[in-house]
Amino acid sequence: MEEIAVKSPITGLVLEISVSLSEAVGPGDLLVVIESMKMENELLSEHEGTIKEINVHENQPISEGQTILTIELS
Repeated sequence: MEEIAVKSPITGLVLEISVSLSEAVGPGDLLVVIESMKMENELLSEHEGTIKEINVHENQPISEGQTILTIELS
């Protein structure tokens, strides 16, 4: 199966992880909320699949381009 690494589009702080391992997701589903410059940014899924890995935790600082999670495509 093909896997997609979801990377952070911005530098910030992970406020909320809205998915769990093995959870099915589809386009438009909320994955994580990242705070950057006092604004909350929602990162939505662009793919349909299953959460295979979560590489961050809540209240963790992240950099632009850092892998947040991996989706195994269905």
